[in-house]
Amino acid sequence: MVIAHVIDSLEVGGAEALVVALCRQQKAAGHQVEVHCVTTGGTLASELREAGVRVFVHGSATTAASSWRLLLAFRRSHPDVVHCHNKFSTIRAAFVARLAGARGVVSTRHGMTPLPYRLRKELKFWLTAAVCCDRVVAVCDSARRNMTTGARLVAHKVVTIRNSAGPPSGEADPREANRGFTLISVGRLVRAKNYATLLRAVAQARRLVPDLNLWLLGDGEESLALKQLAVELSLASAVRFCGERRDVGSWLRAADVFVLSSMSEGLPVSLLEAMAAGLPAIVTAVGGMPEVVALSGAGTTVPARDVDGLARAIVEFASRRHELAALGKRASACYRAHFRPDRMAAEYLALYRACLRGGAGV
Repeated sequence: MVIAHVIDSLEVGGAEALVVALCRQQKAAGHQVEVHCVTTGGTLASELREAGVRVFVHGSATTAASSWRLLLAFRRSHPDVVHCHNKFSTIRAAFVARLAGARGVVSTRHGMTPLPYRLRKELKFWLTAAVCCDRVVAVCDSARRNMTTGARLVAHKVVTIRNSAGPPSGEADPREANRGFTLISVGRLVRAKNYATLLRAVAQARRLVPDLNLWLLGDGEESLALKQLAVELSLASAVRFCGERRDVGSWLRAADVFVLSSMSEGLPVSLLEAMAAGLPAIVTAVGGMPEVVALSGAGTTVPARDVDGLARAIVEFASRRHELAALGKRASACYRAHFRPDRMAAEYLALYRACLRGGAGV
């Protein structure tokens, strides 16, 4: 099977990491795989090329130009299936894929598509999906319910395939072994992750847990503001801004508890990587995170934007340090049972084959 993935770019991020994982699994299974970046390449593009996956960067800001380049590329490679990732890439590539003769077109929405929608772009996406896509994939059951509520006419096309993650790279480094109770969070330093709430919760929790530390792995537009807030909260010695890392596993395995304070999520890869590394989790009750915590029995959820609730959860976990190893074993067992990349790849391949058998009416 010839499979073409289309995504905005291959910069470091959750959706991008999932595309890389899918490509590796599909190539290992003997399929011909290629990736088309609509705007730019990125760090992960080089990683895929080194793994023998062809990556094309079309690099145009206009719909007409990028669609034309995609059409020419598809006519050269003749993909059986075109798999678009997120709204922008679906709008740019799904119709072109049909025009080029692709027999199967799938779109994955990696987030929650929260209500209220940005109506114009959502309408354009769902019209494209209705006409051109065989299936629209939600990454968790919450996202599927949200999508089908907002797009009832094409609800029959929406299916759930949960995200997965490979075990995070890097072994535990004894130099990074924590000397207190250490929380770790992995993600872009952007508004949606709501790290300001996490910092305030840490400041509050430290009154009862004086050896509390926090590692933040990632970079982004909120970096300077968050560093300034850490200073204002007298957390300069307790919070470590580690930047974007390629050895995430080293840091996860040296921490005690994973935490995400997001206001919006789909099913974050960082949470799955933390489970693979054997960490219990404190997360906000958004997106698919409550589903994962309930499935694993190795964490707790708190309302988004709730500083007091998050601080209480941190203090509770710090008081249960003797239980963390057992909770970590539950987390890693849940990861192995439900969130390995080979499981996700197998479900997508089954979906592709169903699309090829049924055509546009699947």
